[in-house]
Amino acid sequence: VNRMSLKVLLDVEIPSHRKRIEYVLKNFSLLYKVDLNFVNSYEEVSGEELFIFYGEDFKDEGKGIFIRKSELAIELFEGRKAYDEVLDVASVHFVSLVAPMIPDEFGNFALPVFFKTGEPVFEIENNKINFDILSCAFYFLSSWDERVKNKKDEIGRFPDDENLLVKLGVSNFPIVNFYFHVLKFFIEKSGFNVDNRKWNGKTFSVCLTHDVDVLRKWSAFGVYNEVMNKFIMGREDIQARRERFAKFIYFFAKGEDPYRVGMKKLIEFEKSQGVKSTFFLKSGRTSKYDARYKWDKFFLDFVDDLKRSGFEIALHPSFETFNSFELMKEEKLKLENFINLKVNGVRQHYLRYDFKITPSIHDGLNFKYDSTLGFNLRQGFRCGYAFPYKIYDVEKNVELEVYEIPLVFMDAVYQYGRSSKGIEEILVEVVNLAKVVKSFGGVFTVLFHNFVYDEFDFKGWDFIYEEFLKFAINSDAFVGSCSEILDLFESEWIS
Repeated sequence: VNRMSLKVLLDVEIPSHRKRIEYVLKNFSLLYKVDLNFVNSYEEVSGEELFIFYGEDFKDEGKGIFIRKSELAIELFEGRKAYDEVLDVASVHFVSLVAPMIPDEFGNFALPVFFKTGEPVFEIENNKINFDILSCAFYFLSSWDERVKNKKDEIGRFPDDENLLVKLGVSNFPIVNFYFHVLKFFIEKSGFNVDNRKWNGKTFSVCLTHDVDVLRKWSAFGVYNEVMNKFIMGREDIQARRERFAKFIYFFAKGEDPYRVGMKKLIEFEKSQGVKSTFFLKSGRTSKYDARYKWDKFFLDFVDDLKRSGFEIALHPSFETFNSFELMKEEKLKLENFINLKVNGVRQHYLRYDFKITPSIHDGLNFKYDSTLGFNLRQGFRCGYAFPYKIYDVEKNVELEVYEIPLVFMDAVYQYGRSSKGIEEILVEVVNLAKVVKSFGGVFTVLFHNFVYDEFDFKGWDFIYEEFLKFAINSDAFVGSCSEILDLFESEWIS
């Protein structure tokens, strides 16, 4: 791999802020073939054709890329304050950009710009950026809002609406990737070539995942629900209820449970398309929000099939594990003993995740990655980023060893009466999100539960899932499991 090397001079006195900026630039260098070499004095860069300078005063205009640092950003980070606690969200400027500053696919894009340090925001001739683009990137990449605001929803999760990306109306775009693309533009403008990465020769990647929350639709409660709530007390007209009940009796008599049938169909369809995925399986129960798994012959055969076919099994720990090292450790060991394999990945049940403790639990249990960080009630980019990255510990100012593979699209966002959108409409949304990720050559992580083939309560979801997968394969995506994608991410570049 032909990599270019760039020297970087950070004129930053505060060690913690220097580490934040180094972290952001390190992530930038993992996306593009750029080796960054951090130096300590102006003398070390003065002879270079091109370098990056981040700071206050810049002597040698025109040669380096100059990013003017923001004292406000540093105050905010050091003071552990959220942007909208200190300033009005309306104070964020939007700068209208076109290609090549952004990927061609976007035409005209309004980029949110805060931590402004001068006018105009971009002095393209002089290679100057007059807003602290690196601190803006850190704000989202570190999920800063979630670190410093103590807001929670009714089950203890950070509310989507408190995220600055949502407040700015840009949560459907990986804003940090736009910032990085601007940096790439300045490097290329100076005559250097910076390539997008490839995924096994493909343009972008789709990380295909399934959470198995419930193994059976018709447990004792499920049967009661079907007879009492859906048939006898149901709200639909009697004809519709009769038809549903007849269908239920037919499937039930044959011993075919929609959730189990769904698990098999997911594997069969993926094999037919020549791709693999990650199944997040449970091994514990700590609340009423967790269904019990019965490790019966069906399930043992299912796990064997996954293993034989090269699919990945990861942990979907129970409701109360997100802040308990001991509980999560127990469930990880239980799953590993059961499947007789090391478990590398984790996704929290109900996406319950607390930055103060969950990442350090994952790190302490030697998980290689987590894939929890998507929105609870909408699709989009919770961390503003469309690639794997290592989570940053803002208290200790170090990067953890555990990767985040951000979740972008989840079926449940549209289910349980949360959305009135039709099947075709939802398919268009997931395809459009995938196209956004493709334009950056990123990773598009999707979650389809094992109920997508349930025609009783999730009619049409098998269509969305199958059509999306065919679209991805035809759009030059590498489709695979979390571990496959992480291996590609590491091997193609980090070596």
